[in-house]
Amino acid sequence: MSSCPFCYGTLLPTFTHGLPREKCGRCAALWFEGEGLETVMGASATRALLAKAQGKHGECKDCDTPLTAQEPRCPECGRDAPSCPKCGIAPLSVTHIRGVEVDVCVRCHGMALDTGELEQLLERAGDEPAPPPAASPVRKKDTLRCASCQRTLRPEHAFASGSKLYCGSCAPEEASPYDAEMASHTSRDGDQPAASTDPVSRALGWLFSHING
Repeated sequence: MSSCPFCYGTLLPTFTHGLPREKCGRCAALWFEGEGLETVMGASATRALLAKAQGKHGECKDCDTPLTAQEPRCPECGRDAPSCPKCGIAPLSVTHIRGVEVDVCVRCHGMALDTGELEQLLERAGDEPAPPPAASPVRKKDTLRCASCQRTLRPEHAFASGSKLYCGSCAPEEASPYDAEMASHTSRDGDQPAASTDPVSRALGWLFSHING
C-alpha cells in the first residue's frame, strides 16, 4: 500500500466511473498516477501539466510556507513536505490552474489534490457548462488481457491496480475488482480528455482543458 503525500495515511485504490485514483483513508486526499492520467486525459494534456509544474516550489500544508527542492521539511513549522507516494520526491511541485492549486511530481508525473483543492476544483468546474459530448466512431469491443500473463479476461473476473488489469491469479495484493464502466470513459486516441459522469473525473477533465488557458 502507498502512503498519502500529505498525511502519510494509507492510499486505497478507487476505480469507479473512469479515472483510476487512490484515496487517503485518513484525510481523503486523492492521488492520480501519471500513467493513469496520460491514459485517460491524453498525452499532450499531461505533458502540459508537467511543463507548468517544472521549476515550481512546493508548499507546506500546515502553514503555506514555500518549500524548495532541498527542504524535505517545513523550516517554519517542521511538518514533512508533501511527497510522491510512488518515487518519494519531496516536496511536490505546486502549480495553479484557474485558481486551483495542484501538487505534481515532476519525476513520475503523478498529481495530488488535498480535500480543499478538490473542493475548489469541483466548484470551479461546476461553474462552467459541460461541453456537448463528442460523437465516437463505432469500434469493435476491446479484448481485455491480464498485464502479467496476457490471458484474455472477462470484465467481471478482472482486477485493477493503477491503470493495469490482471486476472485473479496475477492480481497484486492491492488490486480491486475491475469496474467495466472505467473502460467506457477512457480516451482512445491518447490525446483528448475522456468524458465521464462522475464529478471528480469531470472536474479533472475541466482542469486539464484549462492548463494552457
